[in-house]
Amino acid sequence: MDIVHSIEVKVCISEESQPIPIESLVASVKKLQIEAKLLEHILEAMNEYLVNSYCGKRYSRRNPEERYIRAGTSEKKIVTSVGSILLKLNKVRDIQENRIWKPLAEVVRFAGKQVYQPDIAMVSIDFVQKLSYRDTIEELGIVIPDVPSRMTINNRIKQMSRLLEVNEIETPMTIAMADGTKAHSQEPGKKQNNVNVLLGVSDERKVLLGVTVNQSWQFLSDLVDNEKVLSENAVIISDGDPELRAAFADGDIQFQADLIHGFRLLGYKLWEDGKLSLEERKRVINELKKSLLSLKNVVIFHKSDHHHIGAKINQVVQSMENLANRLTEKGCFQAAAFLNTYSNTLVTFARLSLCGIDVPWNSNMIERLMGEISKRVKHKWMRWTTQGLEAILRFILVRYTSPWLYRRFRHEYMGLHGLSSIAIQISIESRSY
Repeated sequence: MDIVHSIEVKVCISEESQPIPIESLVASVKKLQIEAKLLEHILEAMNEYLVNSYCGKRYSRRNPEERYIRAGTSEKKIVTSVGSILLKLNKVRDIQENRIWKPLAEVVRFAGKQVYQPDIAMVSIDFVQKLSYRDTIEELGIVIPDVPSRMTINNRIKQMSRLLEVNEIETPMTIAMADGTKAHSQEPGKKQNNVNVLLGVSDERKVLLGVTVNQSWQFLSDLVDNEKVLSENAVIISDGDPELRAAFADGDIQFQADLIHGFRLLGYKLWEDGKLSLEERKRVINELKKSLLSLKNVVIFHKSDHHHIGAKINQVVQSMENLANRLTEKGCFQAAAFLNTYSNTLVTFARLSLCGIDVPWNSNMIERLMGEISKRVKHKWMRWTTQGLEAILRFILVRYTSPWLYRRFRHEYMGLHGLSSIAIQISIESRSY
């Protein structure tokens, strides 16, 4: 199908002494909405060509034996990133099969009954991942002629999130990081939304393994098991949440408690016990820091000396046991219980180094990811439903962890893979008088 359109644009410029600002010319050209008018004429020409191929030219004499006849028209409004278009689509009746269809709708894929087409929906979602829904409307109005409403964008992101693939990995991940956070809720009877995230890590490569809203860690663990994205002997690095550990404590999975969180949690437990002064609490925390950070340095700088590392692990575990006993004598039972419970998980990275397995001693990578969540959804004036929050988090986190996966989704959703079947040439002849 070849379609040729001739476009003539007349530009009248008054001869003044003042130079014309280039932005004035740009604004004048954009105001014409040439792209929208051209797209409208292309679609109308395609519609006419297809109907003529079935029914012959309009008002031509019809042969009674012909199979197809015109069956009226219907209007269809579409809004794209180049503007709003109102189309008049012809219907064709198949007499033999007794059916009516619109030929153009079989050649051009529209977004069903939706007015806003995929290109403008995708651009809106690109914006809403960085801006609030209200700000998205304002900023979109600068770059595109017709902007969807906040509710339309919200509905579209919830629809499209089901199509977005969260992860795509060839082999199950052996190292993962997990963390949770909260965001304000707008649902009746619910003050906050609980967000749980599991991130796979491989050679500094990040892969989002799962994200849930208002679901338990056990639900996320079952989801990960079903998708088989986590190996049976994986190591999970986290802040030591008991519910998280209980949910994933299956088979040979091991846990590494983030050392920084360990120091902070010990300080909190000491404060809860209320038996030591601020200076005394600081000395206890510094003792744990000195012990664990010295182990971290031994693992880094004496990586091949397994005997040295093994001896240092035993020394550190013994020092934590001694510290827990001293705290018990002083009545700091919660702090002592914390050390007894987490002492083994605080040195997992060192034990695994003896087997040639490198495991991070901190969860900085997922902390940065949680910062992306906080930046968008945790402002005090933002309120979320469970479905709306989970939908936008899928887009934000996939775009952050796997940009190539997000680009592929964007490419496929906007139909950019079909560009190879379209060839458009333009020829412009200018003359002045």
